[in-house]
Amino acid sequence: MTKFPAVLLFLGPEEGQKNEEIDALRGRVAQATGGPPEEHKFYLTEVSIGDVVDRLRNGSLFSAFRFVRVYGAETLKKKDDLATLADYLAAPAGDAILVLVSEETRADARLEKLLPADSRKVFWELFENQKRGWVVSYVRKQGASFDADALDLFLELVESNTNELRAEADKLIVFVGRSGTITIDDVETFIFHSRDENVFTLYKRVVDDDFAAALEVLATMISSDDADPVPLISGLVYHVRRLLSLRALLDGRTPFDAACTRLGIRGKRIQADFRAGTDRFSRSELERQVYLLIEYDAAFREYGARLSRILLETLVYQLMFRSDGIHVGGSRLDSLIA
Repeated sequence: MTKFPAVLLFLGPEEGQKNEEIDALRGRVAQATGGPPEEHKFYLTEVSIGDVVDRLRNGSLFSAFRFVRVYGAETLKKKDDLATLADYLAAPAGDAILVLVSEETRADARLEKLLPADSRKVFWELFENQKRGWVVSYVRKQGASFDADALDLFLELVESNTNELRAEADKLIVFVGRSGTITIDDVETFIFHSRDENVFTLYKRVVDDDFAAALEVLATMISSDDADPVPLISGLVYHVRRLLSLRALLDGRTPFDAACTRLGIRGKRIQADFRAGTDRFSRSELERQVYLLIEYDAAFREYGARLSRILLETLVYQLMFRSDGIHVGGSRLDSLIA
């Protein structure tokens, strides 16, 4: 029978390619052993590595091989946990693979030292050029295609994770059919306006001058774990800077359509949202928002998740209403943290 490694360490944020690697490994095991392996999936937030090792040491009555995945490998730092794992790896079960998984790009140095050098693999987030190539290839394999502008908008809206890219592309393929062409209107309808609450819908409520609705969007994002402060602020900075660039072009008497073309703002509905933003805020007000967001970004990076909801709600208020008496830096924030 093919010999498989006792342990593998899969790291990195690219969950799609990581899952593909796990699926391929599972397939090789099934082919080599004559049937699907017995599978176990653990999270180190719920069980200890000792519990996992106990399961590994107990053979299976129903399958020739066992496939054990453990998520949260970045938490394996305690001396006792590392010792437990080291004892197991000194004499691992011959009928099992242990796959340690983490979204981080590095595990504890002591953990990595326990593992064979070739057992560690990092799945990095796709670069922009890789993202474009992956989407084009995936959609083409399904028999569909993208208009150039539609592809640009799709790449702008969807995260650089192949799980997300695949899921959103599948929606469009189902709509246009396997021989269809995806247009910019399709992307607007099925990606931009059908998505759950996000940075775009949050800022739209700011533009609408509806503070209560903006807080509802924020609450929805928080409840769905989609309001990690740092990427949320980064998304808002990107969006407001584009709006500021548009406002500057309009102030310089560039026609709206020409300004949108120059900035790559595509789609009639998205352009309508940008027009509403430039109608609502002056250039100086948008500059104030950018400075404000940069200040909040620094605060979140320094203080982490503490007070995140309070600060995010305050940020939304300050984006809508000038409030020079509220600051996020210095002694005012320090007094809240204390």
